[in-house]
Amino acid sequence: LAGMADFMARNTEAMERMAAQQKVQSDRLEALEKQIRLNTPVTPVQVKHLNGEIRKRARDLLSKKGLENDSKAVNKAAAAIRRALLTRYGVAATSEIPRHEYSVAMNLVDTWNDAVIMLDISRDAKKRRADDEKQFSGLLEEG
Repeated sequence: LAGMADFMARNTEAMERMAAQQKVQSDRLEALEKQIRLNTPVTPVQVKHLNGEIRKRARDLLSKKGLENDSKAVNKAAAAIRRALLTRYGVAATSEIPRHEYSVAMNLVDTWNDAVIMLDISRDAKKRRADDEKQFSGLLEEG
């Protein structure tokens, strides 16, 4: 009977060691899965949608000033939105944004509104428009 108790105790210890090893393996796998998830970038289709949403947001913000058709202003506004997005994630391109952050990135684009930057862009666009009109009217007077 004592031999059986000793055998059961050793068996229990071995099972506890195996359970501890399995727990360590499980924790390592979980950490690896998390790391893979964090390092998996957005898909090319998601990049296309992000870039489209950035340009749409730029046009929406410029439409308040009647400048949604000014391509230079749209490009500047889109660049400002993209810069804010890339800075938020610490990446160099929209294709490097983590896939699990896609919906957050889209929300950031939808809510982006830097009044100072937009004021500068609209001032530049209006000045450029006025200069173009002066130049055009000068050409009409000459011709």
